[in-house]
Order: sequence, then C-alpha cells, then structure tokens
Amino acid sequence: MKIFRLLILAFLCAIGSCNPDDPGTDPGKVIESQTYGSVDFNFAMPVLNLPDKGLHRVDLSLAKSLDSLYKKQFCNAANVSDYKSIYRFTLLPGRYFYQAGITCTCQADSCLYAGFPGGKLTIWWTSGWVDVEIGKVFSKNLIFQ
Repeated sequence: MKIFRLLILAFLCAIGSCNPDDPGTDPGKVIESQTYGSVDFNFAMPVLNLPDKGLHRVDLSLAKSLDSLYKKQFCNAANVSDYKSIYRFTLLPGRYFYQAGITCTCQADSCLYAGFPGGKLTIWWTSGWVDVEIGKVFSKNLIFQ
C-alpha cells in the first residue's frame, strides 16, 4: 500500500512540474516586452597608481528617488564582482537614481593618496540618475572623480 501511495505521489509531482505554456521553461526563448527598458552600467575601475588586485567593486544600487537612495530603499541592486564590469537592469520607464562604490585594500597610505576619502577599506562613491524608456537600452559609464 505504501508503494502505491508513493507511485501516485511521484506521478502527481511529475505531471504538476511540467508546464509547456510557461515562457520560462525554454532557456533559448527571449521574451520581448513592450513595457520595459534597460540600462547597461559600465562599471570600469578608475585608473589609479594602485595594483588592480587592491581595488574592489562593492555596490551598484538603484532607487526611484533621491530620498529612497539616501534611505537605502533600493528598487534594484547588482551583485557586483571584481571580474564583471557590465551590469544590465531591466526596468519600468522613468527616472532612476543610482549609486556605485569601490573600495581599496592596499597597504599603508596608498589608498588615501589615490583619492579614497578615509584611506584603506573606505568606500569611494559616485552617483547620478538615468532615464529609462520603453524598448530602449541606455548605456551609462560610471566615473569616479
């Protein structure tokens, strides 16, 4: 009797897990949406007199308003990496405010002399805004000054 129940349960799970009408089941299929736009952020590291292994990306976040950005109420954020420099966000149309940060882990006062406000392990921020339009891809270069 136990085997019969397990077979019925396995059969129901197999039937319920397959949905051919679900657009997410085919990884090669691209869903074209006429309600979203995209922003590509080019998160290039600044050219500084520091070793490349001492600079790290730590944050790339978007908010709907400056107030939300200040309060850390982000509508989207990237999982940034030292090995990836382009980040794409697909968003509803409108104006979005962004912030991006890098940090320095070099020894002694090198980070301070390179422009990091508090020296080693502090974050150097840049921010601004982007406008997203339906069906368009906008590119934004992040510049740390």
